[in-house]
Amino acid sequence: MLKMTPVTIETADEAATPTLEGFKARYGMVPNFFGALGIDGATLNGYLAFQEAVEAASHLSVREREMISLAVANSNGCHYCVSGHTFSGKKAGMSAEECVAAQRGEADDACEQAVIDLALRLIAQRGNLETHDFERAAQAGISEKKLIQICAWTAMNSFSNWVNNIVQPKIDFPKVPLQNRD
Repeated sequence: MLKMTPVTIETADEAATPTLEGFKARYGMVPNFFGALGIDGATLNGYLAFQEAVEAASHLSVREREMISLAVANSNGCHYCVSGHTFSGKKAGMSAEECVAAQRGEADDACEQAVIDLALRLIAQRGNLETHDFERAAQAGISEKKLIQICAWTAMNSFSNWVNNIVQPKIDFPKVPLQNRD
């Protein structure tokens, strides 16, 4: 099997180089995911623009976004993203136990559970939601705009999971195991 190598500032294309330099200036390093995504600078910049646009007018809290990210990463078997989003989930105020629960598709709060359930249904049903999915979302207070953002966040995270599963960058966060879902 072909082993793909994440790019560095020195090896990136002209579209990715300034973006990777920005990460280096901001964080003192380039997270390995962005080196993996930066294999194609246009894709790196498109991903970041999409993420920024959704976050700028978000109907999802940071906590809900992290819960989706953890549930989706675990569902897609992405060890890198489970580790990275456990790190960022904790920074968003989630406990280690809440991060593990989100990986398993679980939340204590009914509204947060509805968000996770919807994200996982989107993956399982390939976006083909059924009437009862819409009814459950409405009962949980999920507006049409929020539902579309759950879809966007699920898609972005699935995409990043797939890139990481293809490239297999070294995990540069404390490693967290994938969880079995019962």
